Amino acid sequence: MTMAALAAAGTSTAYADGSRTLTGPVTGDADVFMTYVGCDSLDGTTSAPGSRLNLGPYSAPLGRRSLGIVPTGTGTASGPYAAFDSLNGVEASVSVAATGGTRGVSYVMAVTPDSPPGTAWSGRADVDVEAGSWTTVATSSLAYDWTLVDLTTQAPLAQEGRATTGELAARHGDGPGFVVTGFGCDGRAFNVDAVTASGSTFDFEGVTLTTTVAVDRPQVPAGESVAVTGRVTEGGGRATGDTLVLESRRPGGEWAPVGEPVLSGPDGLARVDVPLTETTELRWHRPQSQYADEGWSEPVTVTVAQPATPTDGAGQ
Repeated sequence: MTMAALAAAGTSTAYADGSRTLTGPVTGDADVFMTYVGCDSLDGTTSAPGSRLNLGPYSAPLGRRSLGIVPTGTGTASGPYAAFDSLNGVEASVSVAATGGTRGVSYVMAVTPDSPPGTAWSGRADVDVEAGSWTTVATSSLAYDWTLVDLTTQAPLAQEGRATTGELAARHGDGPGFVVTGFGCDGRAFNVDAVTASGSTFDFEGVTLTTTVAVDRPQVPAGESVAVTGRVTEGGGRATGDTLVLESRRPGGEWAPVGEPVLSGPDGLARVDVPLTETTELRWHRPQSQYADEGWSEPVTVTVAQPATPTDGAGQ
C-alpha cells in the first residue's frame, strides 16, 4: 500500500465539490476512501471489519445518520484514507463516536524536498476517543512520531522525533503524501461521519427505498377479503424485506393502521388478507429504520360491491 499510495498522492483528480452524501462505505473517490490498516504498523496484520448505517449515535455531526464500523478483532484500525498535495496545508479530519470509547491510530506518509529518492517520512500518532459525544480528529492537530523510512523495505533510516505535519514541513520542506486515521484497535465498535479531505466532506445517510402495494382483485363483494401484498426495494431493485404496516381509510378519510406489523416472507413480500365491508383505500407504511427513513406506498382503492336491495313485491 505504501509505495502505490505515495505514487498516486497528489496526482489523481479530487471531486472538490463540497458536501457529498453517501449511503455506505464506498466513496467513489481515489483520493478519499475508507480502508483499514494495522494498529502497530501501517502494513501490519489486519482483519476486515463490518460496516452498517446507524441513526446517531448521539447527535450525528451531519444529518441524522453515520457509518458504523464493527471490528472483527483487535489490532486493526479502520477509517478514511486521504491523499494530499501539501504536508504543510493538509486538511483531513474525521468525526468519531463510540458508546464504549475506542482506541485508534493515525499514519502519515510524506515525501519532502530533502528526503532521498526511494524514501519518505513516516509519522504515527495514537488517537483515543472517549465515550459520550462526537470527537473531531484533525490530522494537522496531531503530533506524530516521525521516521525516515526506505519505501521498499520499510527499514528506518533516521529519527525525527515528535512534530505536527506543519512542523515537519517547516523543517524539511513541503510535499505530497497521504494520511490514514482509523479506530477500533481495541475491537470496540464505533461510528464515523463528516469525513473531510481533498475539498470534500462526506456525510453518511440512509438509503433510498421504494415501497409498493398490490391487491389480488380491485373489487370484492361486501364481507369478503382482499389479499394485499407489499414489497420494499432499494435502488437496484433488490427486495430488502422490511417490516410493513398496512393502513386503510375510506376515500378522503384519515389513514389508520390495520392490525399488527407484517413480516416479509422469503420472497421479500409482505402478505395479509383484509375483509372489507365498504370501498376502501389501502397503503403500506414502512417505519423508520437504522438505515432508511420511513415511507409509504402509493394507495390502491378496492371497490366493495354492496348486496342488491330486495325489491318490494307488494302490488304486483
